[in-house]
Amino acid sequence: MNQQNPLQTTIKQEISLEGVGLHTGNKSTLTFRPALANTGIRFFRSDLPGIPMIPARLGFVVTTVRGTNLGLGDAKVHTVEHVLSACTGLGIDNLDVLVSANEPPIMDGSSLPFVEALLRAGLVDLDAPKRWLHLPHEVTYEAKDGAKYRAVPSDKFEIVATLIHDHPMMPKMSLSMTVDRESYLGEVARARTFCFEHEVAYLKSQGLAQGGSLENAIVIGKDQFHTNSEGLRYADEFVRHKMLDLIGDMTLIGRPLFKVRIEAERLGHAHNIEFAKLLDEAAKKLRKSKTARVLEVQ
Repeated sequence: MNQQNPLQTTIKQEISLEGVGLHTGNKSTLTFRPALANTGIRFFRSDLPGIPMIPARLGFVVTTVRGTNLGLGDAKVHTVEHVLSACTGLGIDNLDVLVSANEPPIMDGSSLPFVEALLRAGLVDLDAPKRWLHLPHEVTYEAKDGAKYRAVPSDKFEIVATLIHDHPMMPKMSLSMTVDRESYLGEVARARTFCFEHEVAYLKSQGLAQGGSLENAIVIGKDQFHTNSEGLRYADEFVRHKMLDLIGDMTLIGRPLFKVRIEAERLGHAHNIEFAKLLDEAAKKLRKSKTARVLEVQ
């Protein structure tokens, strides 16, 4: 995130990736294209008549079952969080994302392939200042399942994520990080998605995880981790992936979280989105009050 020269960014040239969707199993080509300033991030269903567009904003979230899914009319795009996380991790504000099916390719289950593609495409500043999210006060969120979120104004973008599961292979994991391009690339982008072995049959019966394999996910068994030959990329890869997902879901606010500290426990997509809505509302009220004061002075 370019803090010394806070201009909006996009990519220099178009670039594409191919693979299968994690949940749908559909073959998919994803194409990143440059976008103009103040456009934001937008998804396009390139396989549908008229190539319908879906803004990557909170108001277009349709479901949060095992992923964050966007929709507008009949057009939907499933599991967008890894793509969005890569964008925010690199500080990209404006981007058109064309998808040839109803889900981006899962690639290796992390955001790294998207990050690498975007870096190959090249990043470029646009002639417009970044529009930061400014938080006026503490914002909290709690759910019945024990999930807890808190955000406070800070002098930088920080996340403290805590993962808690009642499973012998999953001790409590916590990770604290100042999020910038360097830390995202080194500590977050490579963390892969995961599920529990006892969930697999149920997920498939519900039409989910159709494209899942040990090449794009970690499966947590009763007494071992099932992965490809690579093994775990980090001892605490699971909480790092939860942080990756959180960053992706927060992207739907539409403004970079430049000066915010987020503390989150028992993270999940549904909770991420509800918390993001609270942050968005608080920031909008602050902007409205500032506008009102300017009008009063005039």
